[in-house]
Amino acid sequence: MLSISFNSFSQINFWENSVEKEDNVDLFEAVGFQIENDSWMDKYFLVPRINLLPILKAHASEIGITLEQIEEIRSFYEEFHPEMVKKAKEVEKLQKELTKLVLDKGSPKKIKELVINIAKLKAELTVYNIKLVKVIKNTLTEEQFKKLLTYYEKSII
Repeated sequence: MLSISFNSFSQINFWENSVEKEDNVDLFEAVGFQIENDSWMDKYFLVPRINLLPILKAHASEIGITLEQIEEIRSFYEEFHPEMVKKAKEVEKLQKELTKLVLDKGSPKKIKELVINIAKLKAELTVYNIKLVKVIKNTLTEEQFKKLLTYYEKSII
């Protein structure tokens, strides 16, 4: 059983001090940080989404992330991710409504309103994503972030 003390984790590198790297312990799960598979909402962003969190989770040991760093990222994620999901679901709903109006010869005024509302929601969703990227970047060291970007670039090729 893995035991973690949160009183003294500020400078502890979990992977080097507590667990052998080959043990494949999921540090995010060890601290109760559940990352939802939200790839379904990728299509609802204004621009292509930069989703670093799954990459960070998959390569946490190689990057050398600390418990303190995970907690900083978790704090933002748990506060804002539900709002992101809510906005993505609203975009999905409005897009279906827009399609119906366009195909059923809906009023141009209503169609324009929907397009504007969809664009605003997509922009807000994109801003949340950018904030999460910034939180991750500001939480990691420069070296850790460079490693993360290397893994990210490999994942999008």
